[in-house]
Amino acid sequence: MTYLAVFDWNGTLFDDMAATHIGTNASLAFFGKGPITLEEEQEKFTFPLIHFYEKMGISVDEYLEHAGEVGDLFLKTYEQENVKCGLAKGATETLDWLSSHGIACKILSNHREEFLQADVARFEIEHYFESISGNQNPSTLVTGLSKLKRLQSYMDENGYTPEKTFIIGDSHEEPDLARKLGILGISISGGLLSPARLEHYKKDYVIDSLTELPTILAREWNLAL
Repeated sequence: MTYLAVFDWNGTLFDDMAATHIGTNASLAFFGKGPITLEEEQEKFTFPLIHFYEKMGISVDEYLEHAGEVGDLFLKTYEQENVKCGLAKGATETLDWLSSHGIACKILSNHREEFLQADVARFEIEHYFESISGNQNPSTLVTGLSKLKRLQSYMDENGYTPEKTFIIGDSHEEPDLARKLGILGISISGGLLSPARLEHYKKDYVIDSLTELPTILAREWNLAL
């Protein structure tokens, strides 16, 4: 049975933390809050977003009242900035390696579906992926996430088993999903969470570069490098 590689997009395959940080500060300014450093964001960021803004001194009621507006502001700011960002180091080489070993690849993201599809197309890497799944309901970012349901359904419908599936991402979501689904969980630094927080949340591995993936998978799945 085929192996499955599940990738987060933002902060994992797409090295866009600089754009995310600028968008976050624009969102905080909407609520009259001053800017935070990248390191502060990596120490405090969490999903659902309502909890992050609560940490930043914005009440739940105030955030919910303006969630649509601030979400649009973040996205507008982020989209203006992300054109300056590129793929993560080793992304295409790692995807080539996975493809050469017959490992199916999927993107599982909280990014809005239409923008995710456009970003992936911009880098001309669609052919690597069996599935590209973004968030079609932005409200779930505020109150809760849909990644677990989307991935569980995809695995069930396509016959992927936990022992032959791994997930990689830059936040606490991916190790949490890995535990709930019984799959290999890998975290990558440089994105939404600091290295120390990644170590705290990790399931199996924390890496600094996608170039480390082949060695891990060769060992875990008994594959040739």
